[in-house]
Amino acid sequence: MQRKLLTETSKGLTAKDIHIFTDPEKMKPILNKIRWEILQRLSKEPRFPADLAREMDVHEQKIYYHIRQLIQNGLVTVAFEKEIRGAIAKYYTVTEKAYGIELHPEKKGLQFKSMETTNELLIRFFSEFSDNSKYDGLIVVGSPEAHGPHKTWARDGHYAIYLGMFIGQFLPPKKELYVKLDVEVRAEKVYDQNMILIGGPAVNLVTKDINSKMKKPAFDNHIQGIAPDARFGRGITSVQSNTYFSQNNAGIIFKIPNPFNADKTIVAFAGQGRRGTKATIIALTQRWEEILNGYKGGNFRKVVEGYDLDGDGTIDSVEILE
Repeated sequence: MQRKLLTETSKGLTAKDIHIFTDPEKMKPILNKIRWEILQRLSKEPRFPADLAREMDVHEQKIYYHIRQLIQNGLVTVAFEKEIRGAIAKYYTVTEKAYGIELHPEKKGLQFKSMETTNELLIRFFSEFSDNSKYDGLIVVGSPEAHGPHKTWARDGHYAIYLGMFIGQFLPPKKELYVKLDVEVRAEKVYDQNMILIGGPAVNLVTKDINSKMKKPAFDNHIQGIAPDARFGRGITSVQSNTYFSQNNAGIIFKIPNPFNADKTIVAFAGQGRRGTKATIIALTQRWEEILNGYKGGNFRKVVEGYDLDGDGTIDSVEILE
């Protein structure tokens, strides 16, 4: 079975083939200072033994002897042949770029998914949130306590957990805490960042602030009702039929430049009610291929509606409205 050595660098994750030793006797060929240096030099580029002898200040025949030992143990091979002064010279290279010992080969490691193995659509959709292959931005949820002029409180913030685990498959987080309440963002005035917003403008005041700054607001720009059932006026604005999606289980996913900082990006998962917010999360995490089909970059908008198909009282299915 082929093995890979995974390394975290300042520019992201890199991988290379690794030769795993399962028998200590087979490690003896590399436990020699000259052979070790030969392997290091050959790992950089294919080399001719005479060149190695001159650089290492070692007799050429001695270099040939050690290379033959490495070849016999499958650690070195011929890279190519080249004619030099009428003779055919063989240039050698290593068969693997790294060596290792696996003490417990039967024990399975953690499943790994990198950006290279994740669908291109997802990478493109969240590309602005990537800084050296790590998540760059905030995830903002509504406060679970009564807040704002209408004293609303959020009951959909926990959906951020589903979304965070989904994004973490291909965009791991930085060390800094990146989840904030809407009231924290307002108090700290940190609107000028990449932000993923969870919850509609009735319960997430940052969503409300972003909505009011949009040239064409996603939600009708006035609020009605009281907590916990407050909602935004007539509902989500339709761009196709010029009507409103006012049902509680309707939600919208939109992506726009941050109106407070054009160099940053906003992605919102916002419902007319908490059921609508859940519908947007289900839509992306379970049906992202359909939701993002044809996405080429830039602004994005999808309106969805959630349904309880199995009759257990919770949203488990979505329909794309526009």
